[in-house]
Amino acid sequence: MIATRRIAASLLVAGAMGCPSVAFAEDTFQAEAGLSYSRFKTDFSRQNTAGAEATYFFDKLPTQSKDYPLEQAQFVERIGSLSANYSRTDNNFNNFESLNNGWMYGVTALFARPETPFFASAVYDSFYAGKLRSGLVENEADGKFYQLAVGAYVDKTTALSLGWSRNTTRNKSTSGGAPLSDSRDTSESISFSGQHLARFSGGHHLALLAGLSLDTQERQGSASERNRTVFVQATYYPTKMLGLKLGALVDRGDDRFNEGEFYLAGVRMFVTPTLSLSLDFQQSHAKAPGSNDFDSVTLRALMRF
Repeated sequence: MIATRRIAASLLVAGAMGCPSVAFAEDTFQAEAGLSYSRFKTDFSRQNTAGAEATYFFDKLPTQSKDYPLEQAQFVERIGSLSANYSRTDNNFNNFESLNNGWMYGVTALFARPETPFFASAVYDSFYAGKLRSGLVENEADGKFYQLAVGAYVDKTTALSLGWSRNTTRNKSTSGGAPLSDSRDTSESISFSGQHLARFSGGHHLALLAGLSLDTQERQGSASERNRTVFVQATYYPTKMLGLKLGALVDRGDDRFNEGEFYLAGVRMFVTPTLSLSLDFQQSHAKAPGSNDFDSVTLRALMRF
């Protein structure tokens, strides 16, 4: 459940694409790398995650301000990239003993070229939630996430895309080494989204990301359940080096366990043209009584070179 909600929430932040002396000398960068720390909290758990990420861009991008915010350079210039991430999670669940930590790694490829309006992307993530023990019973879960998307620019700073994603989660329980249960849940989504960067007369900018998805949940031993998700995110740039972000996601349908609202607020500031710091706060409110609300805070530092 936690992993599924995290993946749904990531739709809100997927549109935000975002040194040493060499970068300043050439006024360009071709890679970005950094570290992150997040704290995830529900009524029954606390999870601390530390991660590293890196991105290689297929063409050089400017480090100095042009007629758009620095964070939007990849989107405006239509540059492809290859990204990788890895993180480790320390789990603390009420009434459970944590036997080992969780982890997650993933790869994202974006195929785009300045001379064509078309683009495509592919994402792969693998995660392990860790092993927990309560009495003689041990529980663990792992899963994989796949996403494909194709799209096109309909204007210099406006793009539309159609995507498909699939998430599988396996939950296992044992007692004294003997298996108790082994189930697999699968969810698939078809989404349509749009992204636009608007420039105001005073030099300020507003980036908008919005879309909807149709989600199908398959739980072992249960009938299929279908939900609809609508999401919107707005990032206001009072300067080209500062972005203030707000977002919301609404989930409704047959799967009442996933129904609810999700909210996002964040800020990203470029301390220099090559060094940025960001802080994001995420919170969910489940619709069904007894479902698990959560909130999380993520701090990230990225260097371009």
